[in-house]
Amino acid sequence: MNEDDAQKARGADNGREVIPDTRSLHSPGAPRLSAQGEGSWASFLTLLDVSPDALVMVDAAGRIALVNSQVEALFGYPRSELVGKELEVLLPERFHAAHALHRERYAASPRTRPMGAGLELYGRRKDGTEFPVDISLSPLTLNDTLHVLGAIRDITERRRLEERERVAREAAEARLAVLQLILDELPASVYIVQGEEARLVLANRAATAVWGATWHTGQPMLDFLAAYHIRLYGTDGQPLRPAAFATLRAVHEGETVRHHQETIRHADGTVLPVLVNAVALGRRLLAGMPAEVGSHPADPAEPVALVVHQDVTALKEAEQLKDEFIGVAAHELRTPLAILKGFAQTLLVQTARGKGPELVDWQVEALQGIDQATTRLVELTEDLLDVTRLQAGRLTLFVEPTDLVALVQRVVTRLQMTTDRHTLSVSTEVKHLIAPVDPRRIEQVLSNLIGNAIKYSPEGGPIEISMREDVGVETAFISIRDAGIGIPAHQQTLIFGRFARADNARAYGLGGTGLGLYLCRELIERHGGRIWFESAEGQGSTFFITLPLISYADL
Repeated sequence: MNEDDAQKARGADNGREVIPDTRSLHSPGAPRLSAQGEGSWASFLTLLDVSPDALVMVDAAGRIALVNSQVEALFGYPRSELVGKELEVLLPERFHAAHALHRERYAASPRTRPMGAGLELYGRRKDGTEFPVDISLSPLTLNDTLHVLGAIRDITERRRLEERERVAREAAEARLAVLQLILDELPASVYIVQGEEARLVLANRAATAVWGATWHTGQPMLDFLAAYHIRLYGTDGQPLRPAAFATLRAVHEGETVRHHQETIRHADGTVLPVLVNAVALGRRLLAGMPAEVGSHPADPAEPVALVVHQDVTALKEAEQLKDEFIGVAAHELRTPLAILKGFAQTLLVQTARGKGPELVDWQVEALQGIDQATTRLVELTEDLLDVTRLQAGRLTLFVEPTDLVALVQRVVTRLQMTTDRHTLSVSTEVKHLIAPVDPRRIEQVLSNLIGNAIKYSPEGGPIEISMREDVGVETAFISIRDAGIGIPAHQQTLIFGRFARADNARAYGLGGTGLGLYLCRELIERHGGRIWFESAEGQGSTFFITLPLISYADL
């Protein structure tokens, strides 16, 4: 500022020079400036120039009394062209009239506050270009005359970022609206949940019909179920624990759950059997979603899951009729098969003992073939009967404390005698694992899994069974590993289904009904355990089983 500019900024009272007192220029009220000397005034001007904001001091008439260097840089005016001019020179013309009115109102009630709250404010440079600004106003008494100190900040970059966010938000909302439109046309219930609580992100119309109630956006799943007295049941007719819900498994464990059967019981007592597929979509998937999607503030790194419910009432009815037919047919086959097998074994045994006429070789081979074929048919009918019992909820478990180590070793010894091309081994560091199980049913599971390892390793090789106790959770862990043909990746999600068989098994000419693994899963889960596998085609498979042990508290 030159000497003329400084003179204009000096007070007229007794020729004293104006300097600031020690209070902040931005404190409430109106700080007073009085003359104390040339050095102090210079210090005040220096203070204004080091401010990061553009500062403009305006007198009661709306004329510019003082500006700092940031004003010159921001607006493109030298100070000499601004001091003494009306403040409107820094505003677009369309704001001049309104600003004069605002100035009068502010003079009537001066206080520190932002200017034009709720309005979009713009500044105007000397070259005529406009840019968005934020302005803070503070009253300041200069030689007993009210002045206003305005701090001006260029917010062009902030507005640019806000615009980008707005465009991104509108694009996300548009995509979400299209997705909602598509989902609403699907006959199956589809919804997306987020976070450990499985809060609803969006759902289609069919979801309301399936649940029998409206699940509100942002509402956790368990809160929703409790609010409408909805309960979930398993295929055994028992209430499911929340940890077993397909939806919660997907968000808690990152697990993709396919073809999971649940029964929804509504508050009015009606039940709806559904087939659930819950796909874990990973974290950060919804990081760009607008905040309005959910009322709950969400961590963008929360897990997300897509869940599909299919009403299978009609399929269940058809399945029930089929199961009844299979049950009747299997039951009727038991008697003739027992007679046929009995006669074949009698002829073989009696001939071996020298009773009756001696059989020639082809007759012995034929009887042995009949005996083996009837054995396979008996096993098939028993599997079919077990399936119908499971589906009808009539399968009964006779649970008793059982040593799993002894049970596994007994099964391995028996099955080793059926093959000389495979080496079965059991490795364990524990002598006993006592579990509350039905020993006949668990032996059925082990026989099936180890028998599969033998059957699906046609070239022979080692089959390794390992056992251990997971300390702390009181659980037995059993694994069965082979180096056989493995399971194709595209069929692994279906392998526990009824009558499911892998394509490569057929290619090798390996027979089977596709019921064994289905029965294994059902029996293990009914014991409160879990079964899963890892497999690579051409490299072999490993099946894993966990079963709860008897806790020390129960002994």
